[in-house]
Amino acid sequence: MPADTSNVFIHPRNEPGTQGHLDLVEPLRALPAMLAAELTDLSEADATRRPSPDAWCIKEILGHLRDAAEVYHKRLYMMATQTDPILEPYDQDAFARDHKYMERAVAEMLEELRAFRAQTVQLLTTLVNWNWARTGQHLESGRMSIRQIVEHMVEHESAHLDEIRRCRAS
Repeated sequence: MPADTSNVFIHPRNEPGTQGHLDLVEPLRALPAMLAAELTDLSEADATRRPSPDAWCIKEILGHLRDAAEVYHKRLYMMATQTDPILEPYDQDAFARDHKYMERAVAEMLEELRAFRAQTVQLLTTLVNWNWARTGQHLESGRMSIRQIVEHMVEHESAHLDEIRRCRAS
């Protein structure tokens, strides 16, 4: 007679037929390689050319993605290790000014993004399923869960990757 397993705990991430929340991690893990592929043969002139006077150039988009990777990692770490922490907004224009995107090498910003992203992927892949519901209090957007932040990251990065592709095509 088989053993009764009705009371056996199955880790939610390991339930048959589900990826849990890890399906959201893969686009985050893939972004640095996707960016590297898009930027491989990019000249300095192409990196700094604006498709229109009020649009960001590729260097500015990459710098923004690098800064966002840092900010999001810090927020996710706080949410994973603290109870409902305050998540300060950040001024992307001030970051752009202070971090001098236009003076930096594309490869340098990409490498920094890659390093922050590796830390974020490591953090997210060690969380058990219910930790994805942990929250933080964003001062502009209100209470958000880890899952909501990660969903936003995926959408945000996809939009900027498309923006880079449009810049390259113009």
